[in-house]
Amino acid sequence: MRTLVAGKLIIGVVAAMLLLPGAAAAVPLLHGFEYGTPMSEIAGREGAVPGQDAYKDNVFFKGVQWAGYTWTAQCYFTEIGLNGVTLYSAYSRELLNRVSAHLKEQKFQLLGMIIDDKALDMISLIKLGGFESFQKRFHELTSGKIPQKISYEWFDGKKISQDQLNNTASLGQLLMLVPMDTMQIEVTQSATGQKLENSMLAIHFSYPVMDAMKKK
Repeated sequence: MRTLVAGKLIIGVVAAMLLLPGAAAAVPLLHGFEYGTPMSEIAGREGAVPGQDAYKDNVFFKGVQWAGYTWTAQCYFTEIGLNGVTLYSAYSRELLNRVSAHLKEQKFQLLGMIIDDKALDMISLIKLGGFESFQKRFHELTSGKIPQKISYEWFDGKKISQDQLNNTASLGQLLMLVPMDTMQIEVTQSATGQKLENSMLAIHFSYPVMDAMKKK
């Protein structure tokens, strides 16, 4: 899954490390799935289905519970272990609304969107021209054609202070200041046919600042 700030996080790694001295400790991506867990340990669990061919570096699980719903989970790994989990289901407006409500209840904040391959940094757009600026840009990207993919970028608001939001001009700048264990949850509706309504819903859990540090 993509993130709005992919190349920018390296600059802020040192500052993030100072904010989270215990970053090496295991942190959960999802209940029962801790960041950094070796692939061999995950693949050995009951119900694990090793990926084949193009998915040979992934492990799958069916029947994973999250937000009061049952999902299929796909686990992603790097050399440091588990670094992302994606939950999949068929799309419905009711399910998308349920996911959004659950994230708000968990104090996550919607700070960006990706429409097809175009990113909308909500912090930057709103600070430059108010909420109308974001609405205008959203309309520009959706009025010409039906998008084939829309991603909503949620971040753990419990890790983000109001001062940090007030004093940054973009999402990239914000993530240079937040703790390394600030979770990003990307909610993606992607078309599987001619219409976006014929879609899959994917919920991707990651720690973008920690990922940037590991790549560094």
